[in-house]
Amino acid sequence: MTAIKSQRTARMISGIAAMLGLSIVPWAPSQAEILILQSAAERQPIACADRDVVIRADDQRYSLAGKCRSLILEGDRNFVSIELAAGATLTVSGSQNQVYWKERSETPSIVDAGSDNRITQLDGKTRP
Repeated sequence: MTAIKSQRTARMISGIAAMLGLSIVPWAPSQAEILILQSAAERQPIACADRDVVIRADDQRYSLAGKCRSLILEGDRNFVSIELAAGATLTVSGSQNQVYWKERSETPSIVDAGSDNRITQLDGKTRP
Protein backbone atom coordinates (compact mmCIF):
# COMPACT_ATOMS: atom_id res chain seq x y z
CA MET A 1 0.00 0.00 0.00
CA THR A 2 2.83 2.41 0.84
CA ALA A 3 4.53 1.79 -2.51
CA ILE A 4 1.27 2.63 -4.33
CA LYS A 5 0.93 5.90 -2.38
CA SER A 6 4.56 6.75 -3.12
CA GLN A 7 4.04 6.14 -6.84
CA ARG A 8 0.90 8.29 -6.85
CA THR A 9 2.67 11.08 -4.98
CA ALA A 10 5.61 10.94 -7.38
CA ARG A 11 3.26 11.13 -10.40
CA MET A 12 1.39 14.04 -8.85
CA ILE A 13 4.60 15.97 -8.16
CA SER A 14 5.86 15.26 -11.68
CA GLY A 15 2.55 16.48 -13.13
CA ILE A 16 2.66 19.72 -11.14
CA ALA A 17 6.30 20.27 -12.14
CA ALA A 18 5.40 19.72 -15.81
CA MET A 19 2.57 22.26 -15.60
CA LEU A 20 5.04 24.77 -14.16
CA GLY A 21 7.56 24.03 -16.88
CA LEU A 22 10.01 22.38 -14.48
CA SER A 23 11.75 19.06 -14.77
CA ILE A 24 12.51 16.80 -11.84
CA VAL A 25 15.55 14.58 -11.92
CA PRO A 26 15.46 11.88 -9.24
CA TRP A 27 18.72 11.41 -7.38
CA ALA A 28 19.99 8.53 -5.31
CA PRO A 29 23.60 7.60 -4.69
CA SER A 30 24.86 5.07 -7.18
CA GLN A 31 26.48 1.86 -6.07
CA ALA A 32 29.80 3.36 -7.23
CA GLU A 33 29.40 6.08 -4.57
CA ILE A 34 28.82 3.55 -1.78
CA LEU A 35 31.58 1.18 -0.71
CA ILE A 36 30.16 -1.84 1.14
CA LEU A 37 32.63 -4.09 2.97
CA GLN A 38 31.37 -7.38 4.39
CA SER A 39 34.21 -9.84 4.02
CA ALA A 40 37.71 -10.28 5.37
CA ALA A 41 39.64 -7.03 5.40
CA GLU A 42 42.27 -6.17 2.82
CA ARG A 43 45.91 -5.98 3.88
CA GLN A 44 46.41 -2.75 1.91
CA PRO A 45 44.56 0.52 2.55
CA ILE A 46 41.26 0.68 0.69
CA ALA A 47 40.73 3.73 -1.53
CA CYS A 48 37.64 5.58 -0.43
CA ALA A 49 37.89 8.61 -2.75
CA ASP A 50 34.82 10.67 -1.81
CA ARG A 51 32.49 7.72 -1.21
CA ASP A 52 30.24 6.63 1.63
CA VAL A 53 31.42 3.46 3.37
CA VAL A 54 29.38 0.73 5.05
CA ILE A 55 31.20 -1.99 6.97
CA ARG A 56 29.23 -5.02 8.17
CA ALA A 57 31.73 -7.34 9.82
CA ASP A 58 33.11 -8.77 13.03
CA ASP A 59 36.74 -9.12 14.14
CA GLN A 60 38.23 -7.33 11.11
CA ARG A 61 40.82 -4.59 10.48
CA TYR A 62 40.23 -1.94 7.81
CA SER A 63 42.29 1.03 6.69
CA LEU A 64 40.40 3.52 4.50
CA ALA A 65 42.27 6.28 2.68
CA GLY A 66 41.12 9.16 0.52
CA LYS A 67 38.58 11.44 2.21
CA CYS A 68 35.54 9.26 2.89
CA ARG A 69 32.21 11.13 3.11
CA SER A 70 30.79 8.86 5.80
CA LEU A 71 31.23 5.59 7.66
CA ILE A 72 28.54 3.28 8.97
CA LEU A 73 30.13 0.48 11.00
CA GLU A 74 27.92 -2.42 12.02
CA GLY A 75 29.58 -5.24 13.94
CA ASP A 76 31.74 -6.13 16.89
CA ARG A 77 35.46 -5.99 17.70
CA ASN A 78 36.52 -4.23 14.48
CA PHE A 79 39.51 -1.92 14.09
CA VAL A 80 39.06 0.86 11.51
CA SER A 81 41.33 3.74 10.56
CA ILE A 82 39.78 6.24 8.20
CA GLU A 83 40.54 9.53 6.46
CA LEU A 84 37.45 11.73 6.38
CA ALA A 85 36.23 14.52 4.12
CA ALA A 86 35.10 17.78 5.69
CA GLY A 87 31.57 17.46 7.05
CA ALA A 88 31.75 13.66 7.28
CA THR A 89 29.64 11.49 9.58
CA LEU A 90 30.65 8.44 11.62
CA THR A 91 27.99 6.02 12.83
CA VAL A 92 29.11 3.05 14.90
CA SER A 93 26.89 0.28 16.21
CA GLY A 94 27.82 -2.99 17.85
CA SER A 95 30.38 -3.30 20.59
CA GLN A 96 34.10 -3.12 21.25
CA ASN A 97 34.88 -1.42 17.94
CA GLN A 98 37.87 0.89 17.60
CA VAL A 99 37.62 3.69 15.04
CA TYR A 100 40.54 6.07 14.49
CA TRP A 101 39.71 8.99 12.23
CA LYS A 102 41.67 11.80 10.62
CA GLU A 103 40.21 15.05 9.29
CA ARG A 104 42.08 18.34 9.34
CA SER A 105 39.42 21.04 9.18
CA GLU A 106 36.53 19.96 11.41
CA THR A 107 35.25 17.29 13.77
CA PRO A 108 32.86 14.88 12.05
CA SER A 109 29.36 14.21 13.24
CA ILE A 110 29.69 11.13 15.46
CA VAL A 111 26.94 8.72 16.54
CA ASP A 112 27.88 5.82 18.82
CA ALA A 113 24.81 3.58 18.91
CA GLY A 114 26.61 0.64 20.50
CA SER A 115 28.54 -0.13 23.65
CA ASP A 116 32.21 -0.09 24.62
CA ASN A 117 33.21 1.46 21.29
CA ARG A 118 36.25 3.71 21.07
CA ILE A 119 36.10 6.55 18.53
CA THR A 120 39.33 8.53 18.51
CA GLN A 121 40.86 11.26 16.40
CA LEU A 122 44.34 10.26 15.23
CA ASP A 123 45.75 13.11 17.31
CA GLY A 124 44.76 11.00 20.32
CA LYS A 125 41.60 12.85 21.41
CA THR A 126 38.80 10.46 22.31
CA ARG A 127 35.36 11.66 21.21
CA PRO A 128 32.04 10.76 22.87
